[in-house]
Amino acid sequence: MNSFTELLEKVNVARVSGIPFVMYRKPDSKIISCMIQKDGRLQYVKNYSESGFIMAPFMNADKRVLFSHDNGTFYTGDFHLEPLSGGDFYGMDVMRNSDEFDKTKHLKLVQEGISAIAQEKVIKVVLSRREVLALNDIDLSLIFRKLSSNYPLAFVYIWYHPEIGLWAGASPERFLIAKGEQFSTMALAGTQSFTGKKEIIWGSKEVREQQIVTDHIVNELSGMHIKVGSPYTKKAGNLIHICTDIHGKLTGKENLSTLIQKLHPTAAVCGLPKKEAQEFILAHEGYDRSFYTGFLGELNYENTGSGDAAIEASGALETNLYVNLRCMQLISEPRPAALLYIGGGITKGSLPELEWEETVEKSKVMKSVLFD
Repeated sequence: MNSFTELLEKVNVARVSGIPFVMYRKPDSKIISCMIQKDGRLQYVKNYSESGFIMAPFMNADKRVLFSHDNGTFYTGDFHLEPLSGGDFYGMDVMRNSDEFDKTKHLKLVQEGISAIAQEKVIKVVLSRREVLALNDIDLSLIFRKLSSNYPLAFVYIWYHPEIGLWAGASPERFLIAKGEQFSTMALAGTQSFTGKKEIIWGSKEVREQQIVTDHIVNELSGMHIKVGSPYTKKAGNLIHICTDIHGKLTGKENLSTLIQKLHPTAAVCGLPKKEAQEFILAHEGYDRSFYTGFLGELNYENTGSGDAAIEASGALETNLYVNLRCMQLISEPRPAALLYIGGGITKGSLPELEWEETVEKSKVMKSVLFD
């Protein structure tokens, strides 16, 4: 077992050397995991029979990057990190920080989505924007420590490949756990700021949005012995969401590849109908989401410790994946900067101003890592 300092030294050496790596911590875990490739090759998933760490983009047609166990060294470390002091770690100036240009542009985008729903082109569409924040430096230690300390129940990661870039995030949404025939996923949608109140009241817009996501997943997975839990409130940092857990069992004609194909991209990050919503996003958002709203995590690992008792009871290899939400891309050239990705689901009854405010609240997840 390595210390956090030792793991950090390994990934910093890898980054300087142009060697791909990923360092991550699962929700509510006391272990930090790290995989460092043996060379700088760019490898892709072929049929989901491989074992390693996968990083998949939003677009299904794009290739999914694999850090293969056969071409990597795996380390684990202790999660017990020293307390963080307050203050602004970076002294950043802001290139664009929710300014009026961004707001006007996003309000127009949301209104276009509402119009498409009124014209029955889509039932729901998830629309996003990107903010760019200038940094004085990129410190992997502070970023990982802040993500882990601020979001103990999220999947926290830092991922790097020299041909693609450096990404970091704290995702509240599990995409899929699969082991043998057993699998589980979740429908996560609807957003409020967390105020500390015990009694949570959800509006009809949020309830409808989350139900659309749940119904879509159940429909996609029909015939797989689905069990659907009751909706509950899930906290993720300064935000709360409505969540429904869904469990199932693969039949003889399905495998991991077909299961992922059915689920990705989910209605929670794309919309419905999936094809029409994705086409609308590509035509109107005006930028490339890349790995934002894709998925990432462990592919065919042994003893991953998912926390799902039914799945862990089987003896097969385990896949443990998360939706790439609450994330940022970190760039060094021409000067250090963070690209923040933020979105929200648009349904019948959505109001542009409120949708804008939701993205502002969501942006605070990554900004709290960079500013506080």
